[in-house]
Amino acid sequence: MNPATPPADSSGRALPDFAAFLADQKVANRADKSEAGRRRLDWWREARFGMFIHWGPSSVAACEISWSKQFYPDPGETIRPNPRPGPGLMGMGEWTEPWLDWFHPPVPREIYDKLHQSFYPSQFDADRIVAQAKAAGMRYIIQVAKHHDGFCMWNSAFTDFDMSATPFKRDIIGEMAEACRKADIKFGIYYSQRDWHHPDYGPERMARYNEYMRNQIAELLDRHPNISLLWFDSEGYPFDLWEGEALYRMVHRLRPDIIINNRCGVPGDYDTPEQYVGDYRLDRDWESNMTFTGFWAWHGYQTKVISFEQCLRNLISCAGGNGNLLMNIGPMPTGEIDTREADRLRRVGDWLRTHGESIYGTRGGPYKPDATLAATRRGNKIFLHVFQWPDSGVLRLPPLNTRVLTASRLIGGACSFTQSASEIAITPPLDLREPTLTTLVLECDQDVSCIEVPPQTAGMSGQTASRS
Repeated sequence: MNPATPPADSSGRALPDFAAFLADQKVANRADKSEAGRRRLDWWREARFGMFIHWGPSSVAACEISWSKQFYPDPGETIRPNPRPGPGLMGMGEWTEPWLDWFHPPVPREIYDKLHQSFYPSQFDADRIVAQAKAAGMRYIIQVAKHHDGFCMWNSAFTDFDMSATPFKRDIIGEMAEACRKADIKFGIYYSQRDWHHPDYGPERMARYNEYMRNQIAELLDRHPNISLLWFDSEGYPFDLWEGEALYRMVHRLRPDIIINNRCGVPGDYDTPEQYVGDYRLDRDWESNMTFTGFWAWHGYQTKVISFEQCLRNLISCAGGNGNLLMNIGPMPTGEIDTREADRLRRVGDWLRTHGESIYGTRGGPYKPDATLAATRRGNKIFLHVFQWPDSGVLRLPPLNTRVLTASRLIGGACSFTQSASEIAITPPLDLREPTLTTLVLECDQDVSCIEVPPQTAGMSGQTASRS
């Protein structure tokens, strides 16, 4: 880049200097950010659906990534409070509460820290995983590069606790970055600032540890110019603990248009509700990160996987709340996606091929998601994703400040409707009412992206829903 030329994004728009970039990271609401700060997320908002990949040597033991590692002497049977090494600065420490269900099985430290010596995912194929993500309708992928256990899923010049120390040897992050580049899908990395393995992670040498962290992130950004997202994971920890200004200055220098989440002591670009669908918000960007099993890493075939219907409902509810869904897969020790998770992804992709218009590039609302439906909108169309039909068969909705021209099922079939000052009532024919999900579309006489529902009538649809 010519130093005399100000940095620009892929559309040629000028990007902010570091002071403006950092100022944007320190405010939460979109309206308080700069124009460039708001526009940086345009592609991400339109994407709505991404893949999270939590994977590492812990899959060899079919245990939770990082959290399963014990820090007290025990053969792996005792369930008791397990203090974890915290940085010991600024009053911060790791959890000391008893084991949670998803920590199981507890793995002795001397076992967990050697799992990488048996990590040989012989069936790993980055191109195949990326193809499965694309077929599922996902528009971006975020891969764990380093979790709290400190193991690095690439060959790093700054540690030997990485893929080069495994019998597999290959650079997982590098292969995934290249596969995403070839497939034209956005790629990002998860990097935990915490590190329960590194000797400098603690009060005596925290400055040295922060330098190590900056070096590793710079290494990844230098190697892979297509890294577009940086997903930190130390929510609640202060910005200064990680020497945040120096860290963000380095990131901005290498990737001024990168998107960063809210888990580094500042609000960042978006919120990250975990394992639940975020609240309906138009003023703040957000992305729910959720799993198929309740666990982040692979826990074996004895662990149940949520249904296709629930997975689809999570996606629709996120879009209806004006957020994204980052759906996690936990690859098996072979390097493949669990066949049940692959099945759910394939079926969601099939649905999106016929209904994607109602998800991609939409805004949530104007009706807030509830047990009955979730609504999205784009242009002059409102998409109604009906989860439960009222007993009467008539979907009654709060009134809108726009005239509805037509009502139909998105994949075909006209619906009768009435519109008055008090409600919109839609009555699809019986053969159009699908049992678990029906997507209707209302075409209106104007752009509906900014219309609001009168607050006194919001929730009408849920009041008439069947309780069965």
